[in-house]
Amino acid sequence: MAKSTHNDGAEFSWRSEAYAWFVVGLLVLSFTFAMIDRMILTLLVEPLKADFGLTDTQISLLHGLAFTLLYVIVGIPMGWLVDRFSRRTIAGVSVAVWSLMTVFCGFSGNFVQLFLSRMGVGIGEAGISPAANSLIADYFPSSRLSLPITLYSVGGAGGVGLALIFSGTVVDYLGQLGQVTLPLMGEIHAWQASFFVAGLPGLLIGAAYLLVKEPPRRGRKAVEDATDLTVSDTLTLLKQRTGFLVPHFLASATCALVVLSIHSWMPTLLIRSHGVGVAKAGLFYGLAVLIGGIGGLIGSGMISDWLARRGRSDSHIVTAIACTVLAILPAAIAPLSSNLALTVILAGISVLGLSSAIALAPVALPAAIPNEMRGQVYALYLLVVSILGYAVGPVLVALLTDEVFQDDMKIGWSMAIVAAAATPVAAGLWVLSRRQFLKFNRMQA
Repeated sequence: MAKSTHNDGAEFSWRSEAYAWFVVGLLVLSFTFAMIDRMILTLLVEPLKADFGLTDTQISLLHGLAFTLLYVIVGIPMGWLVDRFSRRTIAGVSVAVWSLMTVFCGFSGNFVQLFLSRMGVGIGEAGISPAANSLIADYFPSSRLSLPITLYSVGGAGGVGLALIFSGTVVDYLGQLGQVTLPLMGEIHAWQASFFVAGLPGLLIGAAYLLVKEPPRRGRKAVEDATDLTVSDTLTLLKQRTGFLVPHFLASATCALVVLSIHSWMPTLLIRSHGVGVAKAGLFYGLAVLIGGIGGLIGSGMISDWLARRGRSDSHIVTAIACTVLAILPAAIAPLSSNLALTVILAGISVLGLSSAIALAPVALPAAIPNEMRGQVYALYLLVVSILGYAVGPVLVALLTDEVFQDDMKIGWSMAIVAAAATPVAAGLWVLSRRQFLKFNRMQA
């Protein structure tokens, strides 16, 4: 296979271009299954409510808090490990752990057991994105970084879409069969079978990381060994970069708050307000996420790289601003529309804009953070995004529905209020982030 012919060819002569894209492909596949295992609960709302007698708020805790609780706690030390040890090993073990915990979700017999299993999924997934972003940054030159990083995020959009389509189809099919009988287990529910089928393939994907080469680390500080750097060094750097990192992290997190509230409750909205079955709810919204999310992520990555090649150092943030503004009206209108097709289309546009903006946020980090600190800083970024996105977004919608409207059929109004309030705030934070990023670049010049 031919080696890279770019100007950075000497620095990247240890790998072929095709191999670099193979690694990206494996990371995308891993993230796809991470999102399948993370989001499969979305279409199991009604079966779980029926079997366990849960409220929307309890379901939202399984969506968000259970997953996020240890995800954010483990994330920071996981980032520290990524900065010091084999990233391909961390990625492979992470995939295997969250896949096994997804299988354990299927064995749950009550709310507490399911909550604990979802916490285990969060522990496993805490390692994949810090490892992936660090690996990709060392497999490609900075001028070509936007596309592979946004392609990695395609796995997220693809995983959400496939989780919705898959789980809707499986739950509907198994529901028609009634109880399913498995060897040694006896009769199980359809929602249990969904967890088993979602989790088992990840064990094979985790093993595939044995084929990945650990790349040389680029952009290192002037030290002989990464272990010479302490947590205090990282905290000092964070303090120096606060003006940029705070609005940058919060902009992405606010986008995540909106998009995760949509992901978590849109299928339920389609079932409750539009009268569609589980399979059709998963199919319609799943296709909207696949088309809008993947199309937007690829397109925004290409646009960002195109602007970067023309000298725009802030290309990724400018593109994120445009994507967020694009989503403001569709995200607020989609949950209130009485037309099924319009609801799905507007939801797809919302996902396109918000997912693209979130995917572009990490592109700025290699320019602002030394290699030995990227895993820790990215883990901190994930902590902020996870708390606002996964833990707060779905719960806000559920609390409005349960406590304010006190009517399950008002879930569309709850979603619309969250989107209308948060999306313009995200756009303003991106503008502030861009201003601080340009200021930082001028100081470094």
